[in-house]
Formats: sequence, structure tokens, C-alpha cells
Amino acid sequence: MRYEYNKKVEIKNIADLRESVGWPGMESEYKNPSLTNYYHVACYDDNDVLIGYAEVVSNGVSDAYIQDVMVNPNYQGKGIGTELMNNCISHLKTNNIYMISVIYGEADLKEFYEKFGFFTMLCGQMETRKLE
Repeated sequence: MRYEYNKKVEIKNIADLRESVGWPGMESEYKNPSLTNYYHVACYDDNDVLIGYAEVVSNGVSDAYIQDVMVNPNYQGKGIGTELMNNCISHLKTNNIYMISVIYGEADLKEFYEKFGFFTMLCGQMETRKLE
């Protein structure tokens, strides 16, 4: 496995990985030039196939949100998600980001995020349209 940090990742590869974990591919959203992220980590297998990915959205000063942490189901349980999270958190701490947030939709992921020091807070979320 190989990890790359803040290097270009092909949109099709991200869309394929998203779909492998049961999420919308979002190819059109990723093609939008307005879409930017603060930091991202990609993990590739020995055949250069994207098997893990995490990205960070941040104002670059006080707050950051680690989003879209995903690992291809065929590679889950091998420490890839942990490595993605550790790298994102380390990068944010090095850059003096004060508050790091994550949102996860499945209750069984709570334990995964707690091992990094995340705790549950009340929050709200609203979807304004359906993603493809």
C-alpha cells in the first residue's frame, strides 16, 4: 500500500471508491472548480487502485472537518482508516487547528472515532438536494 498526501486524485477513482462503500459517486460535484479541500490523504493498493481516502475542509485557522473517510470494503480491517485519520489529525495539529469535527451516520462507527479522542456533541444537519 502507498499513501499520498495532497496530491491530485482522479475524480473517477474517488467516485468509484465512494460507490464501493455505498455512497453516491458525486462525480459532477467533484468536477466543480469551486470544490476545494484543505487537505486530503489517498491510499493506493499495489496495482495503483485507490482503496482509501479522507479529506479535510477547514478555514485554515480555527476549525476543520474531516469528511468522507472511506476504505474499500475489501480492504477494511487492515488499519487503512486508522492511518488516514491519524495522518489528517496530525496534519491539523501541526497547523494549529483548534477544533476538529467529524460526522458519521452509523452508530457502529462511534467507537472508531472515539479511539482518536472524538466525543459526541449535539449537532444538526440538513440535506438540500439528493446527490448522485
